[in-house]
Amino acid sequence: MFDGIGSIDDVNAVRSPNAIQYGMGATAKLEGYVTDEDLESALVVTDEGVLEAGAADPVFAALEAADVDVETYDGVQPEPKLELVERAADELTRVDADVMIGVGGGSSLDTAKAASALAEHDVPVRELLGMGNVPGPGRPTVLLPTTAGTGSEVTHIGVFADGDDGGNKKVVYSDHLFAELAIVDPELTRSQPPGVVAATGMDALTHAVEAYVSTLRTPYTDALARRAIELVGDNLREAIHQGEHNDEARYGMSLAAMLGGQAFVNSGLGAVHALTYPLATECGLGHGLANAVLLPHVMAYNVPAEADRFAEIATLLGVPERDGETTLECAYRGVDAVEELNDGIGIPNRIRDLEADVDPNAFDAFADIALEHSRHNVDRNPRRMTKDDIVGVFETAY
Repeated sequence: MFDGIGSIDDVNAVRSPNAIQYGMGATAKLEGYVTDEDLESALVVTDEGVLEAGAADPVFAALEAADVDVETYDGVQPEPKLELVERAADELTRVDADVMIGVGGGSSLDTAKAASALAEHDVPVRELLGMGNVPGPGRPTVLLPTTAGTGSEVTHIGVFADGDDGGNKKVVYSDHLFAELAIVDPELTRSQPPGVVAATGMDALTHAVEAYVSTLRTPYTDALARRAIELVGDNLREAIHQGEHNDEARYGMSLAAMLGGQAFVNSGLGAVHALTYPLATECGLGHGLANAVLLPHVMAYNVPAEADRFAEIATLLGVPERDGETTLECAYRGVDAVEELNDGIGIPNRIRDLEADVDPNAFDAFADIALEHSRHNVDRNPRRMTKDDIVGVFETAY
């Protein structure tokens, strides 16, 4: 039985990169791509940490095997600013590379996507902001994630801090930002430390959960989100605690991140992403960590509106059935399962336990910021949310 929002007869477009390569060692497919496309030069956009850890070495090896001239821009920083997009675009213009290759976490991939478009169009970077404002295609872009969380390799979204607007996050949405090729190779995640694996893994779970209960969900996004939730439940602990010694867990988490990205780019997100906005801009809290802390609290708020779906999320996370249990009781045990997952991977379930200066007296202002800058995520949340409701969730989470 169809239980999504809307009608089973609805026709829904699917947003996706032009092509996706997935699997252990998939980076080697880059050689064939650049050869088949007759590309002679490439600009690799990444950050210093990725280079120092050797995570990008297989990328350079594939490009060397294809006899491609390679330049590198390694100036990407966490929570990248719009100025970084301009610098990367200037570098792409300077070297006149045939292809832009983003390697790293979401910051590097987002920067590569936006810079490839900016380099092709003579417009100020701020004119790209918003929905559908990229004038046309950029340089061909290949994206290779070294983390398993953001799903940026399969989305048409770039998120950047605007230094001219108090560091507020601004978003570029455009089908022109989709990669020509996304290569998801779990081997590239081997160098990630446990804390990064934990935060990015919970980011992937948040994407999947919010996609599954979004008011814009579809049967297509449901299938992706369900599998992503299941994969996180089965693999995140092992990916953290066994690290480079567990290929299966890394494989599962990379797949979960990719599926979660494909789900939310076609369904939208929800209140978790709205409420994390002020925690990032006002308190400097990392995106994945903020998602992890707020996820169970927003889930608990939303359960009354979607008990059946949250009960299914509980099952997907491995919560065993109990005789005589109601759907609502099962749904709330799914919330407990997320809190237990946070506990098991070293992430607090309360804002006050984070290493961040968060003043509970600011929650009223935080709610205003969330509604001003992330209203679309509040609107896609399965349960109606007023400003007072947002403040209440912050207070519960504190």
